[in-house]
Parts: sequence; structure tokens; C-alpha cells
Amino acid sequence: MSRAREGPRISTPAVLALVSGMVCIGVVGFAFRAAPEVDAPDDRTTDIVIDTTTPERTAETFLDAWRKRDHAVAARLASGEALTEVEARRRRDADLSDHERELKAQVWDAMASERLRLLLHEAENLDGGRIRLAGVAEGTFLGQEYEREMHFVVHPGDEGWRVEQFHAGEILSNTPQMLQLDD
Repeated sequence: MSRAREGPRISTPAVLALVSGMVCIGVVGFAFRAAPEVDAPDDRTTDIVIDTTTPERTAETFLDAWRKRDHAVAARLASGEALTEVEARRRRDADLSDHERELKAQVWDAMASERLRLLLHEAENLDGGRIRLAGVAEGTFLGQEYEREMHFVVHPGDEGWRVEQFHAGEILSNTPQMLQLDD
């Protein structure tokens, strides 16, 4: 399920650097406003529908929690390396100032407003009942079609499946127009 690539592409690190730059510009703008009252990052309600009944649904639910930065839900669904990554991200977000946290929440709420669909194209049984899943996350990013390779390792837990490892691979869709660089 690959699409022909059109137009210039920029690497994932460049996209992340550009998004970080936009966040920094927004932080400066917020610095000159009155400080809003901000809840802790995990106190936000992100309306994530949690489904751990199958490996596929667990991976998609984890992806939704990760994308929406709902650390409590992501941690609940994670173990092993995935849990370590969730906790590290939670600590980084907790280290932000109130202004930075509010800005990041607004940016991520806008960017992650839609749940991505996880279309799996490969599953492999591993030892201990674990399963490796590979597929493509599809949805929208900044109002444009978005596709990205995703890889998960899941395992059965006491209350459904859990994500042990995950990796966001190559972005397969065109870069949103606002992030494209001139030649």
C-alpha cells in the first residue's frame, strides 16, 4: 500500500525542527500574556477510547494516546521499552513552564484532533505470546492527508494486550505545505 511520492520531501528531523521552531515562536507570544491557570499534563481529557481486546486495537489505542500526549493512558497500555519512552516524554512535558505547557497543549490539540487509523499489513508471532505488528497510520496532519509507517510489539497482559515496543517509521505522505522549504 504505497503511494507515489510527489514533490519535494523533507526529512522527519527537519519537520520536527520546524514544528519545534513554531512552538518556540508561540512560547514567546504567550510569555507576554497573563499566565493562564494550567492543569498538570495528565489532567487533560483527550477522549481516547481505550480498547485492549486485540493486538491491533491496543496498538491503535496506544498510538492515539501517544499522539494526543495523554501520558496516563499511554502508560496504562505500555510495558517495557514503550513504558520507558512514555515516562521519559511525561518527564520532558512536566519540565516545561506553565506557558510552554499551555502552548504545547494547544498545538498538540490542533494537530492530534483526529484519531489515526492503523492499517496493518504484517503480523508475526514471537516468543512468549508476543506479536510484532507493522502497518501504516493514516489520518490528517495540519489539514492534509498523513501516512506514516508504524511498528509495534504487543503482548498479552492481565487486562488485555499491552504495547512493549513501538517505532514510528518513515512519513509516506507529502509534507504539509506550511512545513515545506523553498529550494
